[in-house]
Amino acid sequence: MKAIAVALAGLALAGCGSGEDKTIPAQAAEETLEVIGASMEPTLHCARPALGCSAARRDEVAIKDEAQIERREIVAFQVGAKARRECGAGGRFIKRVIGLSGDRVSIRGGAVYLNGRRMQEPYANGPTDGSGEYDVPSQHVFVLGDNRAQSCDSRIWGPLAVRRIVGVAFEIQRGSRRIALP
Repeated sequence: MKAIAVALAGLALAGCGSGEDKTIPAQAAEETLEVIGASMEPTLHCARPALGCSAARRDEVAIKDEAQIERREIVAFQVGAKARRECGAGGRFIKRVIGLSGDRVSIRGGAVYLNGRRMQEPYANGPTDGSGEYDVPSQHVFVLGDNRAQSCDSRIWGPLAVRRIVGVAFEIQRGSRRIALP
């Protein structure tokens, strides 16, 4: 089987991405995605001199098909029309799942609340801008970039349809190091 290396998380300020396809060999149902924007810093590194990037080399993220999506997982997905319009970019994005179908996500005072309880988010880079309450409908998830100030995500375009998810990240490839994701 073949996989696609896709440019992700692109426009530096928006944290959005567009895709450039390159076919490379890989294991069945796995893809390697190249991180090009700062929306997931510091978890996923993009390369300087791009705005907000902290590394000399960009990370690659290995994803695989998963039947069940869980909170706090990092997912890659094909953007929809509203996200394309609001973010100014299309292709594939990569973000972290915050809420699942039936959840209520609230943002206030720089913090994220899930079903009324403040989330502990050690992966988040800075406070969460904006405010509002979002009910996550059936067959949808609510996603945010870890670098909240530079992420175009569900705060802007709403919950993400699960059918748009192409895979769940299971490993970061940072140079010669491989970092397993929980």
